[in-house]
Amino acid sequence: MNITILATGKCKEKPILELEDKYLKVLKSHFKTSVTELPQAKAQRADDIKAQEAQQQLAKIADTAFVVALDERGDMLSTRQFADMLKNAQENPNKKEMVFVIGGAEGLHQSVRDRADKVISLSRLTFPHMMVRPIILEQIYRGASVNAGHPYHRD
Repeated sequence: MNITILATGKCKEKPILELEDKYLKVLKSHFKTSVTELPQAKAQRADDIKAQEAQQQLAKIADTAFVVALDERGDMLSTRQFADMLKNAQENPNKKEMVFVIGGAEGLHQSVRDRADKVISLSRLTFPHMMVRPIILEQIYRGASVNAGHPYHRD
């Protein structure tokens, strides 16, 4: 299964890009994984920004994709639950890829949440959206490792 991280905004912070690259490399043994950057909208109102960004995000998502929207109002999963979500998406014959959507500074538009197969929150804390990229990549790697039978220290 291919996994795509749809990330709104261009990351220019070298430490974040280095960490992102580290996880993209280690994920190669589990999934073909990529990060696609989408431009941030330049509107005045937050609702307009989210709507413009949603058009770009939804245009990049295939009908056959299992979509995970990363949103503060989503479900909080344990590592095991996250691993199960990965496994279930991978085993679903109707889903050809998995797409994680990271919104811009204003968050995700409701239309993206509605398209998602799963809406999850990484924490009750608020993270800068650029930091979410390596965090979700690490969680994908951790979930894939659990599913591959590697020992998990929390068991």
